[in-house]
Order: sequence, then structure tokens, then C-alpha cells
Amino acid sequence: MQCSWKYVVLLALASVAIQYTAIRTLTSTSYLLCPAHSNSSSAPFSTDPSFERDDLSASRTLCQQPVCQAFKPGDTWEEWQCKKKCHPLNLTLAAKACRAKPYVAMKTVRVPVVGDLRPLLEDPRLNIKVIQLVRDPRGILSSRIETFRDLYRLWGIWQATGRRPHTLETRQFTTICDDFYSSVSTALSRPAWLRGRYMLVRYEDLSRSPLQKTKEIYDFVGLTMTPSVEEWIRVNTRATNDAQAKDKFGTMRDSAANAESWRLKLPMDMVEFSQSTCQKALRQLGYREVHSNQQLRDMNSSLVQDKTFLPFL
Repeated sequence: MQCSWKYVVLLALASVAIQYTAIRTLTSTSYLLCPAHSNSSSAPFSTDPSFERDDLSASRTLCQQPVCQAFKPGDTWEEWQCKKKCHPLNLTLAAKACRAKPYVAMKTVRVPVVGDLRPLLEDPRLNIKVIQLVRDPRGILSSRIETFRDLYRLWGIWQATGRRPHTLETRQFTTICDDFYSSVSTALSRPAWLRGRYMLVRYEDLSRSPLQKTKEIYDFVGLTMTPSVEEWIRVNTRATNDAQAKDKFGTMRDSAANAESWRLKLPMDMVEFSQSTCQKALRQLGYREVHSNQQLRDMNSSLVQDKTFLPFL
């Protein structure tokens, strides 16, 4: 019997590859299955464990009763207050609160390609829809150099000096492009197991038209966008000061300005490497290549082609 609520998987396919068995283990637990199937003593929430809260503070459900007792009904709070006052997170209460909702969303960057989810999409106990978020690979590289400085240290040296280190391990980046192309190719072939369950969203489209694209996402999953959601989008896509915009793990951004800001950060030789490595993915997703430093830095000319990716219904 299929669950009465829907489970939405948000794929930010960045490809740190994991074994399929790990995906299956996660999604076969009580977190995903209907309450009727969730009473197993092996479920990860049955022993009432606690968990160190990280960016879970962005969830209103996990920052209010019964999961968190720090705030009363009707109280307002900032994310940092929730992170400080509501931790450690009780996974048993969190799971119960999530299962009480008609829709549950999960963001993952650990699923290499959408095909890995096929057994879950065909599982009659689950009612899953997949939203795959993609971004210009050149922008991903720039973001990772800035955010994961230790992991991308050699890339950072290349960016800062203009000289490519001899010991640079390029698979960190080439795997992203390969997985993007493979995953999107699978989806665009419109297999029966993805019918009505898959939507492709480009980060740049979402950044430039956040309200419009969010409404399309809500329509896809069968929800009506509320005024509170619209207000959250307006506030969080228009950062009012540098501190908000530069917080790597915050939710506030000047989203339109951020979409192609990588063009002012990456040197031309690094961009050329990215383009040669990711040429198929760039063309498939509608990203233009540049062939000179002048083209790269000309922010009046977007490198994002007008291209429509309709949900596979």
C-alpha cells in the first residue's frame, strides 16, 4: 500500500559517490515509510537518540514544539537562536513530527545519478517525486573552492596564482560533469519509471526568478504556495548587507547577482579546463562557453541560454 503523504527528494547532484546499499538502508527506515510500517525495533529512532543540530535549524518544524521546547507557539526566532537553544536534536521526536506532515522533503548531494533512485521510485510503499537541481559546473567549481578550502586547496592555488599545480587531482571535478550528463540524459530519455516523478531545475533560473520557479516546483508536487513562503523567498533572495551575503552556510543571498558571480573569480585557463572537461554537460543544460577573458568578464551578456525543462508528466 502506498503512503498517503508524498516524499520529495531534492537532488543537488554534486556526486560524492556512495554505494547503492547505503541509499537503500537510509530509505528503508522508518523515516521514509508509512507509520504503519515504522514500528520495527531496528528503526534508527526507536532508542530515542539525539543528534547534533547543524543546518536543520532552517526547518520550522524542528524548531518548535514538540521537537524543541525552547519556543512557545506563536514565538518568532532566527536560525541561530534555534541552533543554540534546540540542540541536541531528538531524532525520535523529529521523525514523529516529520511523519505527521503530508509532505516530507529531503535534500541530498550524495546520490550520483538519478538512476540510483529507480528502485525507490518503483517501490509501491513510497510515493516519491524527484527534483534535480543543476548548476553551471564552472559555478560549482568556484563555489567549492571558496566553501571547502581544505578539500579544494590545490584548486585554490591555481585560482590565486594562475598556475596549475602538477599534483592537482582533477577527478574531484570531472566526476561532477560525468554524473550530471549521465543523470540528465537518463531523465531526458523519459523512462516510464520517472513519469510524473521528475523535474529538472537550473540553479540560475531559480536565482533569477525565485518566485516563479518556486511556484512551478510547488505546482509539480501538488502544493499551493502560501504568502509566508513568498515572504521568505523575498527576504532570503535579497541579502541586505555583505555579512548576510558572505555567510557560506546561511540562507540569505542576493540570488540574481550570485548566479554568475563565478565569472569574476575564476581565471580564464581554469574556465577553459572546465569547459573542455564538461562540454557535453554544458551544452545539454544550456550553458554557453567563453573563448576570451573579455567574454568571461562581460557580465552584461549572460552565459545561461533560455531553455525550458518541463516536468515529465
